[in-house]
Amino acid sequence: MSDRSRAGNATAGVILLLLVVSGAGAWNYHRNLQIERSADSARPYQSYASADLEALRSAYASELESVQADLAHSKSRRGHVSRNKGSIAKNVEQFDQTAVASSAIRRAAASVAERKSQIAELETELELRERYGQGMARHLKLLLKIDDLFAS
Repeated sequence: MSDRSRAGNATAGVILLLLVVSGAGAWNYHRNLQIERSADSARPYQSYASADLEALRSAYASELESVQADLAHSKSRRGHVSRNKGSIAKNVEQFDQTAVASSAIRRAAASVAERKSQIAELETELELRERYGQGMARHLKLLLKIDDLFAS
């Protein structure tokens, strides 16, 4: 066999290997892109910088502590309900106080739930960014990442 035919066989083998690797890379990129898009349904913080998201999460966490303190304070102001205050006027007054306290508790509980939800959205966005990266690093991860291959 001549050197020229061996070189041709080696070149054909390298070209075949490159085609197989390119095809596998394209398939993997497409698969990972579909996985990312399925998790991409609602990302309200997608356009924010990562440092801004960290600062926002920290601010929401400190605000959550304040709102939880308000909830605890509202619950402590609830007071004890007695069945019969002796007169209709006193019973109506107690009902009004109970209604005001219950409204304050509901508002505070809604604020706590809202803050927790916002923190969860921020953490989801940060986790997605950590998982897939940004810019060219994101594209490289989509191309090369294979750990979810057997999970789906």
